[in-house]
Amino acid sequence: MDWPQFDDPVRRSHRALHRYASAPEPDAVFLDDMQARIDAARRAGRPRVRDTRAAPRVLLLGYHGAGNTGADLRTIETIAQLRRLFAPREPEFTLFALGDLFDHEVLASTPKLVPALPYVPDALDAAIGEADIVINIEGSTYTSKFSDSLAGILIGGVALARAYGLPAIAYGVDSGTMSEPLTRFVRRNAAQGGHVMCRNAQARAHLRELGVASMAGADAAWTWQARGARRASRGAALCLANPYWWPVCADAARSRALDASGEISPYRYGLLHFHSWDAQRANAYDAYLKRFAAIATRLRARGYTPVIVGMEQVDRAACRDLAARLPFDTECVVRGEGTLDEVASAVAQAQCVVTTRYHAALLAISHSVPVFGVSMDTRIDRLLCEAKCEAWLASCDADDAVRRCLDAIDTLEDAQTRDVLRVRHAEYAQRQRECMDSMGTRLMAIIDAGK
Repeated sequence: MDWPQFDDPVRRSHRALHRYASAPEPDAVFLDDMQARIDAARRAGRPRVRDTRAAPRVLLLGYHGAGNTGADLRTIETIAQLRRLFAPREPEFTLFALGDLFDHEVLASTPKLVPALPYVPDALDAAIGEADIVINIEGSTYTSKFSDSLAGILIGGVALARAYGLPAIAYGVDSGTMSEPLTRFVRRNAAQGGHVMCRNAQARAHLRELGVASMAGADAAWTWQARGARRASRGAALCLANPYWWPVCADAARSRALDASGEISPYRYGLLHFHSWDAQRANAYDAYLKRFAAIATRLRARGYTPVIVGMEQVDRAACRDLAARLPFDTECVVRGEGTLDEVASAVAQAQCVVTTRYHAALLAISHSVPVFGVSMDTRIDRLLCEAKCEAWLASCDADDAVRRCLDAIDTLEDAQTRDVLRVRHAEYAQRQRECMDSMGTRLMAIIDAGK
């Protein structure tokens, strides 16, 4: 006798994963699948009843485990703040992890989600079913700069939790350019997409245009403090990235071809995604490296000691490319080779910083270190303009970026100018920490209200 094959959740999830992986535009399919699960939760109309007496189960969405220093600092500081706010109760945290690098005691000791289902939208749906509170703690949320699938996890996860009637918060997030599918996704979930706290006024204005209500907030990394004293020498931390190979896009056919041939691509990012690359991007990257090499060489001639810093694992190639262009040896501190504390401290303890990475700029300001932003999108622009340091900023494509950077750093030779800048940084950082405290108060009010 033949028994019927039951269509269990694992089978359904495998089929959904295959459909996603086989689609011509996988990222668009991912957003559609997230939307289907959000709509299903809303139609169910049965909000879960939380036991407010028990230790709250907090699911943290973010970029944990990928070796991104800024994302991990946000995670560490958010967990520390929530522990203070919930005391004497101890929340049960779970990280929805996207990698396996956890080189800090808080990250290493926090439980990571073991997905019950193979396809991420299904795994996220199941995980939310086991949570009491869902918080997105990744800064680069409302943007297609890095990946629409990542944005779908962050935005969609909060919207899905809200559809189930759980407190759902986007905590200190930012915005940027979005693709047309992601824009549709945001608009569709705007009215019931959870509580959104933005880390700058420009993000709030951008989201307002899309129908998303938000509150003022701050980046959680402002409360992190480096251990140890500032480096004795005139260290100049150069924090670069490859600004030109984002976003990553899913390409299942390319993945299958590589797997079948046993080849390895330097542009592959995970199972299905690839960095964007072509001749135009390669030329722009070459010019960018030349600018950083010129800055490093001329800073060294001015008595600084350049240190190359990779804030994320994927910055390793850019750091090595820069080091190969320099006519002198220099120290490289790169995440994955160096720990989170070593990388963050290399920035916080420098005498000046030149950066394309947002959180390197934040760490510098937080520790009263003069910082020049070589910007690849709006995030550093917004930060430095809010901090009243517009003169310390240039686009990564700007022909005059080297001159503007050196002119700004040269002003530090005047003691009064240097002291004024450091006081300005300290005051701005303190305002951000106060805003972080206020954000925590609002978060607890949302949680206590149960919505």
